[in-house]
Amino acid sequence: MGARVPTKFKERKAALKSGKQRRAQIVARRKKSNSAVEWIDPDSLTENWPRGAIAANHAGLGLLNSYSYPPFYYVDKPFTCRDCGAEEIWRATQQKWFYEVVKGDLAATAVRCLSCRRKERQRRAKARADSLPGLLAKSAKKTRADAV
Repeated sequence: MGARVPTKFKERKAALKSGKQRRAQIVARRKKSNSAVEWIDPDSLTENWPRGAIAANHAGLGLLNSYSYPPFYYVDKPFTCRDCGAEEIWRATQQKWFYEVVKGDLAATAVRCLSCRRKERQRRAKARADSLPGLLAKSAKKTRADAV
């Protein structure tokens, strides 16, 4: 003969749900009770996107330390090169790569054209190469002093 289970226990066991089920229930209840708050589904907004827009992958974005919403899409953005003053366009595909693959800051934008970016990289590499022998000599001098 099996042990008798109190009815209260049966009721409590039926009320237990997984965390996922509980969160879904809470969201559904909030949607129902907050009729003044409009719940936006980003996938339903695609018909209002500008022509040539590329969808953003929110899972691919870096850390979002902001109160603003992440972008739903990327569009081509014109900019003026900081160094040469040339008018350029930061393409939506380039933005998607920068924000989602490289995990760039969402507040960052393009400021230099391709040729000026290459020149800046060469300038930095030359500056590093020029300062490296001095840094090595300084660290070698310090290690010799520590050894004595």
